[in-house]
This record gives sequence, C-alpha cells and structure tokens, in this order.
Amino acid sequence: MNSPTEERLGSALRDLVAEQPFTPDVSAIEHRAHQARRRDRIVRGGIGAGVVAVAAVTAIGVAGVGPSTPAGTTQAGRAHPANSGSAVVQQPLVKLAADVAALPRPAGDATLVERTTAMSDHTSVTVWDLYTDDGRYFFSRTKAGLPVEVKKNNNRGDGQFRREVAAATYAVKGDLDTAMLKMAWPEATPVPAWLSAQVKNRSAGGLQIDNYVWEGCEDALVAGSGNPQVRAGVLRLVSALPGIKVTRGTADGRPTLTLTAGAAELGHEGSGPKADPKAKTGPADHEAITINAKTGIPLGTAGGPTGRITPTVTYAVTRVSLADITAGKL
Repeated sequence: MNSPTEERLGSALRDLVAEQPFTPDVSAIEHRAHQARRRDRIVRGGIGAGVVAVAAVTAIGVAGVGPSTPAGTTQAGRAHPANSGSAVVQQPLVKLAADVAALPRPAGDATLVERTTAMSDHTSVTVWDLYTDDGRYFFSRTKAGLPVEVKKNNNRGDGQFRREVAAATYAVKGDLDTAMLKMAWPEATPVPAWLSAQVKNRSAGGLQIDNYVWEGCEDALVAGSGNPQVRAGVLRLVSALPGIKVTRGTADGRPTLTLTAGAAELGHEGSGPKADPKAKTGPADHEAITINAKTGIPLGTAGGPTGRITPTVTYAVTRVSLADITAGKL
C-alpha cells in the first residue's frame, strides 16, 4: 500500500503528465505535496531534514525587483506567554502583527499569486496560484489558463489551505496555545494527545509542533496573502517559535523583514526518517521567507542547509474578483 505522501506525489505527477507537453514545474509539485512531506520529515522526539529546506538570509525580492540588503538581525524566537501583551510589544513580529491587523481588508474575493521559481540551470518558471476567500485553490501554468480552471471548479486545495488560513485568522486575537494547535494540526481529525502535550514545551525547540506550525504558517502566509488578518495571525504564531531570526533589509527601496527558521524548527541535514541514527548529522537546515516590513505580504523564499543555497521562489500578490477571473478579465 502506498503512503499518503506517495499518493499525493503520484497524483501531482499524473496531473502534470496529463498536461504535457510542458516543462515539469517542480515548484508546483512541491507546493501540492507540502503538507504530506511535512508529516514525513519528523522523527521521534526530533526533526528530520526536509525535501527543500530554505537557507539563511540571502538576496530575495519580488520578480523584477532588486535583491534584499540585510541591515541587522534580531532574535524573535523565545515563546511568549499565551495571553501576554505589554511584555512583548517590542518584538518586531508582534508589533508588525498588530499593525497589519489594523489594515483595512482590500476589495475582491480572491488572491492571485504570480509564483516564479529560479531553477538550478539559471532559468525560471512562472506559474499562477489563485486562492479564493471561500477556501478553494486553483492552479495554472499560465495566467490565461485560470478562467478555465475556475469554470471547471478544478479546486486543488483539498481544504488544507482553508483550514490553515482559518488557524491564522484565529491567531490574531485567540489563545496562542490553541492557535498553535490549530495551525499544527489543520486536519479533520482531533489533535493527537502527543502533539497537544508539546505546546507548553515549545520554547525548547526541536519538537514536532515547532515544525508543523512553521510549515503551516508558510502555507497560510501565501494562501492568505491578500488578507491582513491572515498575515497578522501568521506573524503572531511565528513570533512564538523558538528559533526564528528576523533580518531587516530592503527590496526596490522598500523595507523588508526576512524570517528564518533554523534547527529548532527544521533539524539538521541527514537527520531525516531514513537517515542512519548513528551517523553525525550535517549542518542545520533553514527556511526563510521575506515579507514587506509594512504590510507582511510575502515577497519570496529561499533556502537549503547552512552554506548551500537552493533556488528561490518569488511572489507577486494581487487581490482580484473571482467573477472577473471567470469572465477572463485578467
């Protein structure tokens, strides 16, 4: 019997084959298999290496925008109390979360994301993701192909993004421990007791809940990038993780923050489920996402083990009307 991961990857690959001729879009496969691989990267009591982890702060910007220029790093990591307030307001992510939560919700009922992946051969692949406010997710390798996907209601989200977005929205004002569990386990089944027990110990790092929350926040930040409440909730959740570093920078003259997760959330290279438990683990894995320092909108990601940078992904986010998309008004 195939594992859930194999089933999801197989489905993604079959979809891509059905759309041939087309240069395989690795980023699309990774995006759809993101949740499956998250579950498989964990080993007992610790965190294993991911498929495509992200590296320490590198040059990241939106497509067509200049690189980010690091301007200083702070540690946003130590978990703050679930209902604390004034003691943590100076933390950059907590402050930004409050500012973003106060932003008005833009018009439209869907978020269009132009996603460009830099490939290892120095080429790039651009695809289009459409996230509706009612939780559906549509994908197309071309912008012009989206209306057909919407008309066919070819929803590829399987409810996962909707649940992660809901967890982030709850996190804006909800109990932080509860919000962590909602994001760590956005499934239709009850939260396992072993996961619930990790909430109070998350400041130690290296727990499954740290990894689950980080991975879920990455998904929610992109899927809910058009909603300030979602972005604010993600920022509050990430601020509670034990190993997050925040680096200030700029992109095309705009201030940015790069949020980097390290060993506390991702473990070390070579510590995955199939690794030799007696072998020495490699360098720490890192995943980083760069956001607009004023709005929290995601601009791009980059990563890999310490010292080895993998291709970057950049995002251009636009709020749209689903009716306009359906009518071909792109």
